[in-house]
Amino acid sequence: MVTSLSTYMCKEGNSCGLTGASTFFSGIPDAVMVLNSSLWCYFSAHEYIEKQCPTARMRFFCSQRNKDAVFAGTEQYLLHILQSIQQTAQPSVVLLANSCTDSTRNEDLLQIAKQANLNCPVICLDRHDLEEGFWAGYQAAAKAYFREVPLQLRTAIKSGTVNLLGCSVGYYNAVHDLQELRRMLTLAGYEVIACPGAGSTMQEIINMTQAQLNIVVHHELGHELAELLEEQYDMPYVSLLPPYGIQGSLSWLKAIDYYMSGESNGLKALQQEANYLEQKHGIMNKEQQKIWGNIWFDSVLIAAPASVAFAISQAVRGEWINAKKIITVLQNGVAFKQSYPEYVGIVLDGYKDQQKIEQHLTGLRGGLLMASSKEKAILHQKAVKDVAYQHISSPVYDEMILKHRPFMGLQGSSRMIEGLWNQYIQRQEKPDFIKKAMVT
Repeated sequence: MVTSLSTYMCKEGNSCGLTGASTFFSGIPDAVMVLNSSLWCYFSAHEYIEKQCPTARMRFFCSQRNKDAVFAGTEQYLLHILQSIQQTAQPSVVLLANSCTDSTRNEDLLQIAKQANLNCPVICLDRHDLEEGFWAGYQAAAKAYFREVPLQLRTAIKSGTVNLLGCSVGYYNAVHDLQELRRMLTLAGYEVIACPGAGSTMQEIINMTQAQLNIVVHHELGHELAELLEEQYDMPYVSLLPPYGIQGSLSWLKAIDYYMSGESNGLKALQQEANYLEQKHGIMNKEQQKIWGNIWFDSVLIAAPASVAFAISQAVRGEWINAKKIITVLQNGVAFKQSYPEYVGIVLDGYKDQQKIEQHLTGLRGGLLMASSKEKAILHQKAVKDVAYQHISSPVYDEMILKHRPFMGLQGSSRMIEGLWNQYIQRQEKPDFIKKAMVT
């Protein structure tokens, strides 16, 4: 039984800095992760990552130290794991990270790694790098990686190329969304060189300095990394809201084209695709409106990392549905804008405003919840019924996605409109002619 939002969040891997750091490295296919932690911390991070990146399990190790291990014990445990990796694997890079309960310093971890004689860079993170939660852990890991692993000198820039920063296999549905972003960028005439932390190999990351532009997809994950790469390699970047909805996707692509000096030759094809989808959606909307009326929810509560929450709030208000009130909850607790546009409605901090969040959830009857399973659990706890629901963020326990089904981009817009309409229809009283048809 869930007792409160704060209690539930403390049990989730997405509130843990160790999980955030591991998530970045799990998105590098030839990286290995070694956690200096208890098995509880290891399995918590492992379960979170494995859902989005099944291959990570073969690259994920734990020192399995016990509570009585001091530095000498830690050294013994870690050396055994690192020497085993040296003999059986050929990683391009190794993450060696402490749990928040271990006091072994970075210097000590690095000394242990040197004794193992690994033939690759070892990135060490101690508890101080990871004590502020998932997003801080991801950022600390990403910045530590780029400080330790030199990239190719930025001597030759390849025209029409970009990198995607701040993507993570740890975000819900991220693999499908990233495929849609790559598809749109390819149709627009751009080449994606690297997406560090979300599928790119170490060699692809080394070559990412050839790109004209770094695109920050999720600000709370990629902005600090973009600044670091600009400082170290003079790589320009742009940070935009992720592309949700048809107009949101076109705006995203046009902004990129602007920063790329209008070099795209493929925006016309994407505009044609968008026009086709708008016509198709318009026809389907009119057909459903004749039976069910306009799609309407009294209140919509959106809970997700800041970039996702803001972008979906924009699409909800501007394209997808009609709503009287929108409540936008920032799960990472940090907004990257201090003044909010009108479409986001009421903005709440996912850490500090827990009581207000529960109050809004309690009053959501007849509304729409776009969030994770932890917000949905509160609805069940409070016995709040007649609420439509769409998963948009982790953790998720009551839905499986196996086929390609993006939320972002042009294809994602069709998926979201379909899901919202179906949720709305299921909650409506069936007209007499439908009841008669069902009987016969």
